[in-house]
Amino acid sequence: MSRRGNNEGSIYKDKQGRWRGLVSMPSANGQYKRKYIYGKTRKEVSDKMNELLRQLRTNTYIKPCKTSLYEFLHMWLETYTKNIVRMTTYVNYETFIEKHIKDSIGTFPLCDLNTVIIQNFYNEKAKNGKLVGKGGLSPKTLRNMNNMLHKALNQAVFMDMIPKNPTDFVVLPRSSKVEMRYFTLEEQKQLQEVIKGHRLELPILISLYTGVRQGELLGLPWHNVHLVPNGQSYIRISQALLRIKNPDPDGQTNTILTITEPKTSHSIRNIPLLPELAARLIEHRKAQAAYLKQHNYPPSDLVFTSVTGTPVDPRDLQRSFKILLRNNGMREINVHGLRHTFAARSLESGMSVKTLSTILGHANSAFTMDVYCHPSDDLKSAEMKLLENLL
Repeated sequence: MSRRGNNEGSIYKDKQGRWRGLVSMPSANGQYKRKYIYGKTRKEVSDKMNELLRQLRTNTYIKPCKTSLYEFLHMWLETYTKNIVRMTTYVNYETFIEKHIKDSIGTFPLCDLNTVIIQNFYNEKAKNGKLVGKGGLSPKTLRNMNNMLHKALNQAVFMDMIPKNPTDFVVLPRSSKVEMRYFTLEEQKQLQEVIKGHRLELPILISLYTGVRQGELLGLPWHNVHLVPNGQSYIRISQALLRIKNPDPDGQTNTILTITEPKTSHSIRNIPLLPELAARLIEHRKAQAAYLKQHNYPPSDLVFTSVTGTPVDPRDLQRSFKILLRNNGMREINVHGLRHTFAARSLESGMSVKTLSTILGHANSAFTMDVYCHPSDDLKSAEMKLLENLL
């Protein structure tokens, strides 16, 4: 039997037991035609109908078969996504849409999309998807692209533009686990010797003994550094410095440096400082202020700056770090390897995985275990010797 809610149109259960709503849609000839909306619950149908009625009132309704995937994604990005995701995420989504989807599956009308079309698109991108050079996109990039497309098409399902999400059953390439590179204990001791007096000494030590990400290190402001002589000093991570694609199409550069919020809410955290590091930071703050004043550079709230007081470009830090290692005959790893080194030393020292996970800013301990918990050869040998008494 038909049931009617406030400005909802007609909502009822059909013979198959599904909730169904009926809305009268205006057509070009001035007549009205029926549009059915389905859902698992009455509320789901009611929400869809209210959204449709709102679009009709505001003249923003788009007919699915006259809307291409690209047109819908562009609308979704600006209307439903731009104000709720990090700038870096927005830029990545925009790149996926403009550089990969627009001229391929972006031309398909929404109502013509299916799983096979999207699967073939991913298969091709896995082979020849790189924007620069030859080769395909990595499994991680494809997974991120699919996550975006799945979110967008879920919105299309909710708006009753398509009956189901065609990305639900695609098969993505399996990610191969990349071995994380980090310094052994002996290499770490060697590194701490060769950096003495070097301008990278303090940022490297902070990375080695807090495990912060590179962007978190370069974006660390002084007001988040709490130094208590002979007390419990700590740093608070609440932002990061990143280089991203310039969102302004008329900008003078393709990329820009920007301060952004951390990756997730779990990334906002306090990290205790060893007394030695706290003392070094107190000295560094005084020296930095004196240097900037002496050279007439404006004061900076960032802990680490360039020689002119500006933010340090992440690319410059990576380059300088690798040159330092190369000049001292050390094995080359990237700056992120310092974070991994901190995790390895922490576990070897007996720190619990839960504590380590919190310090690293991970959402859960399982991720920390999967990525960082692999014992060194020395530790494995020592543990194996515990079995000698049984033999």
